[in-house]
Order: sequence, then C-alpha cells, then structure tokens
Amino acid sequence: MAERKRSIHRKEYHKKLKLQILVTLALVALLAVLAIYSLSINNFKLTFEEAWTAVFNRIKGIEPETYIDKMIDYVAIDVNAPRAIGAILVGTILAICGAVMQTITRNPLAEPYTIGISSAALFGVTISLALGISLLPGLDRQEAAGFNAFIMAMIPAMAIVSITLFKKLTPNMMILVGIGMMYLFSSMTTLIKFNASEEALHEIYTWSLGTLSKVNWDSITPLAITAAIIFFGFILLSSRINVLMAGDNVSHSLGVNPIVTRIICFAMVSFGVAIAVRYTGMTRLFTGNNNKLLIPLSALAGSILIIVGDIIVRMLPGGLPAGVITALIGSPLFLYFLFKQRANNSF
Repeated sequence: MAERKRSIHRKEYHKKLKLQILVTLALVALLAVLAIYSLSINNFKLTFEEAWTAVFNRIKGIEPETYIDKMIDYVAIDVNAPRAIGAILVGTILAICGAVMQTITRNPLAEPYTIGISSAALFGVTISLALGISLLPGLDRQEAAGFNAFIMAMIPAMAIVSITLFKKLTPNMMILVGIGMMYLFSSMTTLIKFNASEEALHEIYTWSLGTLSKVNWDSITPLAITAAIIFFGFILLSSRINVLMAGDNVSHSLGVNPIVTRIICFAMVSFGVAIAVRYTGMTRLFTGNNNKLLIPLSALAGSILIIVGDIIVRMLPGGLPAGVITALIGSPLFLYFLFKQRANNSF
C-alpha cells in the first residue's frame, strides 16, 4: 500500500514537473515574440520586416544609406530595442523581488510598496523636481531625481534590517513597520507636492506611474547587472528561502538563521527595486512555494507584463506611462489569484 502511494506521488510529481517545464518554455517563447514585435512599434511607422532588417544590418555592419533607412535604423535600434530590453530587465527585477518578499514575510500582499521602498523613492524624486534638492551636489534635476530615488529607496529596507538586528521582528511586524514608513514618505511627498509648480507635478506624476520612455542603451548595463545579481543571488538563496516557509523554529533546527536570511533578502530587494526605480520610475499559485521554480517563472511573467504594457502604450496616442497599463492588467489578476488562494487556502 505504501509503495503504491509512493508510486502515485512520483507520477503526480513528474506530471507537474512536465507541465511546469512546458509552461516555462511557452513563456520564454511568448517573451521572445513580444520582444521582437516591440521593435516595430513606434510613432514613426515601420513594418516588422523593416525593423528586423535594420537589426540584421547593424549586426552585419551594413550602414544605412538613404534617409528613410537611417530613420528606421535609429527607431528600431536606438529607441525601440533598449526599451524592449529594459522592459525585460525591469520586469525581471521587480517580479523576483516581489516573489521573494512574499516568501520571506509569508504574506501574499508583500511587495515593494508595503515596506515603503516605492514611496521613499518617489519622495526622493519629489524633493529633486519640486525643491531642486540633490543628495549628490552637482547633478541636474533629472540626474538628481534618479540618484535621490536610488538613495531614498534604500532607507526603508535598511531601517527594517537595522531594527531587526536589535529586536527580533516577526514577518508581520516587518510588514507593519514598512507600511508605517510608506505612509510617512507618502505624506511628506504630498506635503511637498501641495506647493510644487505645475511642471514639477507633471514630472512627479510620470515618475510615480513608471515609464520606459527614458530608457536608453546607457541604462541597459546597470539594469542588466542588477537583474543578474537579483536572479542568480536569489537562486543561490532559494533553498534557504524555501526553509523560511516552515517557520523560524524549523529553520533554526535545519541550520538556517531566519533573521540573517531575511536581512540579506531585504537588502537585495531594496537594491534591486532602487535600481529599477532609478531608470524607470503572479506565478506563485502555479509553482507552489519552491523558489527554485518561483524565481525564474516570476522573472518571465514580470518581463511579459512590463513589455506588454510598454507595447500597448506605444500603440496609443499621448505618451501614456507603461505603469498605467501594467496596473490595469495586474490589478484584476491580483484580485483573481487572491480570492482563488483564499478559497484553496494555498498560501
């Protein structure tokens, strides 16, 4: 009887593993198609074939000759390509950070907003654009906004880490401390915006929604390095993160220090989100709690969501920020999965 049960479990495991592999491959293929398609989406009309011809010509070292060819080359390579790559990298960073935060706090609502990272970053942008304050002297308004966002985004997570070093915080307490910091930074931002100029308000609003319009080839290197650190770093930590799901007592018994692990994770999350915010302003139900699967699938799903949002805003008039579309897509999905999780008690 026991052998029969083990056989059934093995069959179920292999069946689920095959399904996960198939879905992963499907997501990779979908992401590749979307990335390729995005090269041809711009206000300047160009076909898919023209975009890819420009890419292959650039690879072969063939210089464009006519004015139209030069415009196609510029739009496809210098405008659309970095936006597509940036969307993938930012989606990877934010999705992985969100997935890991949900695991280490054992809270499906945990994400960069709930520990104050995003609101702190926006406060950094606000003091630059509205008050002209730069935390690094000598920067212009836009450079200062990015640098301020990076520095301020590190503060909430580092504060939680510091408090944890002196007083043991439960995952729920970490979330509550983060929410408190979120309201603090949000209220300070609102206070400054109250007396800001119309131009500054517009810029702050664009930053708060998130946009890929300012991503260029200079942005790709830091985003790529950050995405690699986040992806491979959390893959290496995935076994320890998995253990945290069993509770702190079990983690100690298995040789994993939950406090140290959470500190490392919070530091990496704050770094990753800070970099993503600097340049741009849910897969758990399928993967279960195995972060070796959750992390790469989150990266794929996040990349797809961001690049779809960016493609849609490029197809619409008015320069709508990508954050609006991703929120419109993500919010209903979040509510659906939340109610499904509650019904199944799967989290």
